[in-house]
Amino acid sequence: MPVILLDPALPDLIPVRAVSSMTGHVYVTEDVHPSLLWNLPSYEFASAVRDLPFDAVVLTSDRKHSLVQQQISRGAEVIAGDGVAGKRLLEAVALMDQLRRTGPWEQQQTHDSLRRYLLEEVYELLDAFDQGDAKELCSELGDLLLQVLFHARIAQDSAVDAFTIDDVAQSFVDKVSYRTPGVLSGEHSDLERQIQEWEERKAAERNRGSVLDGVVTQQPVLSLTQKLFERLAGADFPRDAISPSLTRIDVPVRKHARDSVEDTQRRLVLQLMNQVRAAENAAGIDGIHPRDENTWRKYLGMTHDDVPPAELRRRLSPPRRLSRPRRLSFVEAPPRRSSSSKPRLAG
Repeated sequence: MPVILLDPALPDLIPVRAVSSMTGHVYVTEDVHPSLLWNLPSYEFASAVRDLPFDAVVLTSDRKHSLVQQQISRGAEVIAGDGVAGKRLLEAVALMDQLRRTGPWEQQQTHDSLRRYLLEEVYELLDAFDQGDAKELCSELGDLLLQVLFHARIAQDSAVDAFTIDDVAQSFVDKVSYRTPGVLSGEHSDLERQIQEWEERKAAERNRGSVLDGVVTQQPVLSLTQKLFERLAGADFPRDAISPSLTRIDVPVRKHARDSVEDTQRRLVLQLMNQVRAAENAAGIDGIHPRDENTWRKYLGMTHDDVPPAELRRRLSPPRRLSRPRRLSFVEAPPRRSSSSKPRLAG
């Protein structure tokens, strides 16, 4: 008298060991999905505790059902399928859908209203990394997952360019599959080759658009600056087209600073990004994607004459190892100077 336990997230999935037990009459609890009932040769509902034949087969998706508990107490074998990784994600999607449809607070939210929550969750996740607490890390990842599900569900309601959580998942699958062909196909398992493939395919994606595609301008300004420099270096952007003020940030030590260092740096970064886009637009008219220094110079309106002579000499000269400047050592007080002594310098 087996009890066949279905996964509520996968109502049509029958455990292999249970197939032979379902060829005759089956007792079904009310939680079983209706789509499965049409395929049973013979069944009847059993929604409450009752006496069943000794060899009765019970089909259910609720282990805690009173009838199921009765049969288990009488020695019934429970036949259940192996768990499928990710099935709880389906429950999470369904829960988010229900809250969006029935929750008064969830119904009012927009992408913009959730911005600060998303940012908070990211920083809390980073704190969890530093704390090294696995339980806290799991919890914070769940909070971040909530944000992904919430934004996808909001997008589903959009009248223009709507998409669903399945579209988000497909975007992930498409991107990762495209960028890791060798590993996924079993062609190789070499780390350096995987990184190379990833970078080459990522660069090929950017070749179809701007070198700035995907650079998030709302990220902290230091990471924004670094990301911009990485992109430009990868596209052979001329170094001297970048203002020196962008590569050095000075924070004044004063009681009342007049300007925000963050805002000043962000403004300079955005100005450079605008110059890059203007050059790309000008090159695009000629059907060109700038990816070498000379092409950049042309569409930036620069020539080799724009490079100061000292800069040209520096480029053409081999690098020199600079000696460490000698300085006064304050570890020990210098001796009192006499008419016959000279100042002592420490290396």
